[in-house]
Amino acid sequence: MSSIFSYTDHREYLRDELDRKRNRNPAFSMRAAAAHLGIGSGTLSRILSGARDIGPNLLPAIIEFLGLKSKEAEYFSLLVRFSRTANPGKKRQYYEEMMRMRAVSRQKIPEETYRIFEQWHCLALHQLLRMVPDCAEPAKLGSMLDPQVSGPKMKKALDLLLHHGLIRANHRGGFSPVDVSFTTGETWRGVAIHGFQQTTATMAAQALDRFSKEQRDISTLTIALSESGFCAAREILNRARQELLALDEKENAPKRVYHVNFHLFPMSRTDVARGESCAE
Repeated sequence: MSSIFSYTDHREYLRDELDRKRNRNPAFSMRAAAAHLGIGSGTLSRILSGARDIGPNLLPAIIEFLGLKSKEAEYFSLLVRFSRTANPGKKRQYYEEMMRMRAVSRQKIPEETYRIFEQWHCLALHQLLRMVPDCAEPAKLGSMLDPQVSGPKMKKALDLLLHHGLIRANHRGGFSPVDVSFTTGETWRGVAIHGFQQTTATMAAQALDRFSKEQRDISTLTIALSESGFCAAREILNRARQELLALDEKENAPKRVYHVNFHLFPMSRTDVARGESCAE
């Protein structure tokens, strides 16, 4: 079941919740849902199609019907306001608040767990297990990665993820991630993470030759920014990270593990903008 924090459209979340209720109880119907909310089934259909907004009087009833509490209820209300407003300033304000709440909702791993970053395949394995929850053979799991990883290394990676509570044994004889995604937070410190970033940057360069253009997306920009422009660019990248994580959390049937790198670094000295002369 996807977390509400992986959604950016309240109607999509409401439709998915109605489908889940119907799957759990075949007798459940749109008419029954509408009756619970005190509205007609036609009104509910128009809300789901986008022909009608959720008004402030109906919103508490829908939140109660969905069983949302505290932060989840607050986030759903935010989704409704984001959809309803036509004011660009308000829309941006609500969007940024949605991104903030999403980031806070993700599991923040403690520093003692940073060992998982010492080898790139630990993170790749964590995601791979979403696709093959019935496989517990390290050598077979290692053969599914690209580049391939040996069985002994994968055994160590499995043990490490289990030790730190990031995966668990499941009823299918394999392992499943405890959470789809997690974060170190914005203020991480650690040699392991620094090394992981260096390794994956090298892997990105190698991917230019290892994979066809149809299998990858690698592009570059060289731009000139002020200090405030640099801060704005970092915020753009942060929003992109949050949106990709939300996309990842909504994937019910992933087919391949991907890695995404974000790079923003200087290519000139800071004193050039202060008027350094080109004259001899």
